[in-house]
Amino acid sequence: MIHVVAWGIAGSIRDAGRPGLAHLGQGRGGALDLASLALANRLVGNPEGIAAIESCGGLQLRLDRPTMVAVTGAQADLSVLSGPPLGWGVPVVLPAGAIVRIGRVNSGVRIYLAVRGGIRRIGGDTLVAGPDPGRPASTAIASPHLWPDAVHLWPGPRIDWFAPGAWHTLISSTFTVLADSNRVGVRLAGPLLERTDARELPSEGLIEGAVQVLPDGGPIIMLADHPTTGGYPVIGIVDPADVAVLAQTPIGAAIRFLPAKPVYER
Repeated sequence: MIHVVAWGIAGSIRDAGRPGLAHLGQGRGGALDLASLALANRLVGNPEGIAAIESCGGLQLRLDRPTMVAVTGAQADLSVLSGPPLGWGVPVVLPAGAIVRIGRVNSGVRIYLAVRGGIRRIGGDTLVAGPDPGRPASTAIASPHLWPDAVHLWPGPRIDWFAPGAWHTLISSTFTVLADSNRVGVRLAGPLLERTDARELPSEGLIEGAVQVLPDGGPIIMLADHPTTGGYPVIGIVDPADVAVLAQTPIGAAIRFLPAKPVYER
């Protein structure tokens, strides 16, 4: 068994989520950074979408039996008591009695810790590893991701509800991630995006990466726990390949938008 001594900041068990159920009112959920989850699982020989721990730092685990683990995603201070060192992107077998500590995050936001066989909660703060996946751990060398400060943006379905020049403002300005960002969405501070159509928008479907514009003109970008419908106009959609960048952009950091293709202003 694996005992959670401390969940730390936003510690939780996350798999790849449940895509394809938006028509039933259920969002994807799951890990915000799917690529890092998949990498951690590949390193220990698991299927890519199996459950692992997502953490923003401060996680502590105590192992009751020898266990193979791997850490990916953000870079953080890693330490092991009563066991060998644990590095980023390297599968390591830790002995019974070892205590794993994930400390301060130094680059990025979210860390993923995978356990060979996957994990599930059996009550309280006690976890258990699943059956052995029956395939070897990876011998490939993993490299930490260098998170860019820009994401690619496609035009959204309500781009015509905004003033001429609003799209140009969006793709030519620098925005800052606000402290009230969470797993639902990333709120940004920066130039306000002016609307010309002031009608009330009936709720319509939302997808991950949708850039909604709030009544005050500020943008918010939907992440994995977003609602399946929303009533704010969507001016753009972040390219799916870049959504993880937003999940790994810290509070107070800058983010820019790059057009995924040319868009002509009205």
